[in-house]
Amino acid sequence: MSCPDCFRGHDHVGTPTGTETELHGLRTYVTEPPPDASRRPDSSVIVIISDAFGWSTVNLRMLADSYARRLGCRVYLPDFMDGTAMPAWVKIIIDRIIAERGLWAWIMKPILVLQAARFIIPFSSRNHPPKRYGLIQQFIAALRADLMATATQANSKTQAQPRIGAIGFCWGAYGVTHLSSESSKPLVDAAYVAHPSEVKVEDFAGIKVPFSMVIGDVDFAMKIEQVREVDKLLGENKGVETEVTIIPNARHGFAVRGNPNDQGEKEMADQAEDAAVRWFAKHL
Repeated sequence: MSCPDCFRGHDHVGTPTGTETELHGLRTYVTEPPPDASRRPDSSVIVIISDAFGWSTVNLRMLADSYARRLGCRVYLPDFMDGTAMPAWVKIIIDRIIAERGLWAWIMKPILVLQAARFIIPFSSRNHPPKRYGLIQQFIAALRADLMATATQANSKTQAQPRIGAIGFCWGAYGVTHLSSESSKPLVDAAYVAHPSEVKVEDFAGIKVPFSMVIGDVDFAMKIEQVREVDKLLGENKGVETEVTIIPNARHGFAVRGNPNDQGEKEMADQAEDAAVRWFAKHL
């Protein structure tokens, strides 16, 4: 389920290095390894499914740039919400709702709640994860077809076949989890999610590709008891390698929207990024 922390966090400062294009009908941020980075010998790629704030945030684009540099592969960040992502300034309203105290709060909180609801309710209706899942499937299937066609044209018997890694943050974890489990031949080859929302414990049953989850022990979207159930469920799946990494005191959104000026929060975000890089370096 969504929680207030799904719509909170910090906006990072920086300049993403990738480009925007249209790919298979979706606006997509595409980023490549820099010239001085070690590049993979094959054409494997990473696809990121965003949190509620969508494909255009500096936070997520800079993280995509870092993945491209560290993993040596192209990274795609599509607009799976078709221009209806949550506006960044909603974070300010949610913070005020939580912070207001005393008599003034009796006046301000209802006003602020109504302001936030004007955006949260339409967002939740348009972007209920099952509604967007078909679009995600179509994009990944078309991307896989492109990669395979390119590999066939190259006609290299020694080069490894291209693979697709999927990353999902918060809202995006639903798509990644279902892509990893719903087909006898999944569209992705390895998967990673951080602080998932809109998922149930049973969604993690039947995972068929290497699957990693990173989450805090104080996450409102998935309580620690549920995290342990997921860990147990994944551990019982002997046919594929899985892992659950629990980061103490990490709140929902820490991997993407943490405060970069807070050393503790920065270290948590770094741990999440490092976990993704290790996972895909091994399984992609």
